[in-house]
Parts: sequence; C-alpha cells; structure tokens
Amino acid sequence: MSKILLSIPDEMLEKIDKYKDIKKIKRNKLIIEAIENYFNSLWEEEYFERKKKAFESIKKTRDYIMSLGIKDWDPVGEIRKFRDSAESETLKRLTSR
Repeated sequence: MSKILLSIPDEMLEKIDKYKDIKKIKRNKLIIEAIENYFNSLWEEEYFERKKKAFESIKKTRDYIMSLGIKDWDPVGEIRKFRDSAESETLKRLTSR
C-alpha cells in the first residue's frame, strides 16, 4: 500500500475526525471511502451522460427516418432484433466449442 502526504485545512480535519469517531473507523478508512464514493458519483455522471447522448442520437435517427417517409419504423423493435440476433450468434459460438 502506498503512502501519501496530504495537507488539508484544519476545519476539514475537524470534520474528518468528527465523522471517523461517529463511524468508529480510522481517518484513512474514512478518506478512502470518501474517495471511492466520489469516483462512483463520477462514474454515474458519465454513465447518465452517455445514456442521454445515446437517446438523443436515437431521436435524431428516428426523425431522419421519418423524414424519408417511413412511417411505420419501430426503433425499439429494431434494437430487439439486433440484440436477439447478437445473442443467438454468441450462443452458437459458445456451444460450438
């Protein structure tokens, strides 16, 4: 395990000590948990941003297809077909080993 030297304001150290006493854990464990929670929140932000962009892309594709005069196109159905065919292909590869 690596060690680091960290300078933090006295007020922050007081907060750390307060919560470490409440949770009955050491300072370093509290700090590590805080950092892990921070990275988890970053991951969630990135995940939801990617999901939002994918949704916007699907809407643009749908609008484009609709502008071509194709009125009965089902994007969800297309995704299901793609997913099912990919799943079927994967199962074939796994069982042929």
